[in-house]
Amino acid sequence: MDSKQTGRKRTGLVVALALCCLLAVGGVFAWFSAQDSKTNTFVQGDGVTEPQKKPDPNNPQQGGEEPNEALDKWLIETNWKDNSAIAADSIVAKNPNVGIGKDSKDAYVFLEVENNLGDGSYFVLGDNWAPVGGKVDKFNGATFPEGKTDRCYKGGLFVYVGDSKGAGESAMAMLVHNASNDVYTGEAFDKIYTTKDYAFAGPSNTIKVKAYLAAASADEDMTTQTVKGEIIAKAKDWAQNN
Repeated sequence: MDSKQTGRKRTGLVVALALCCLLAVGGVFAWFSAQDSKTNTFVQGDGVTEPQKKPDPNNPQQGGEEPNEALDKWLIETNWKDNSAIAADSIVAKNPNVGIGKDSKDAYVFLEVENNLGDGSYFVLGDNWAPVGGKVDKFNGATFPEGKTDRCYKGGLFVYVGDSKGAGESAMAMLVHNASNDVYTGEAFDKIYTTKDYAFAGPSNTIKVKAYLAAASADEDMTTQTVKGEIIAKAKDWAQNN
């Protein structure tokens, strides 16, 4: 091989490598950066206060005179008697009602009913409440009470709708506090009914009622459909996992 050509090839190779090095070194410095951070301190939330008085017997949507014992908190049943007997074709008093204190924040209210009494037991949902879609167990075998059989349920998840009677979950309404008195949703139902074919469930003869309340943590607008949708989703998750 000609030595001059070899020299040219080597020179070209050295030059090419040098250029690559220059480009690589130049690339190291051809960028910018910026950084930022923010740390927020939280405090414990206690904006939904419990009512101090049990519901007025004549007006279940406001507080009465009887003190609310500490164990009752937000969910109160004034007519329930422990170990109430139940049989076929019977009616038993049970009236869950959810309240907030006069210094509470306004809140959306959900109620979950877990009915373990067995087939043939049901309740009539109160006018101030609506079923949450996909989360209720409708009872279709009711013949009593007349005019209310379309609102009969065995159990499920329900939301307070206030005066929007007969509406669905999209009409969910906030329970608005009253600065001078405790306020309540009104009874979600007031009785447990059984059909003539009802058979006692045995050792799991219970109905468990649980309440979920959601209030703004600051100055959020809680009335938008987006926020309502988020709260309903959270309530469904709560009902699924509590």
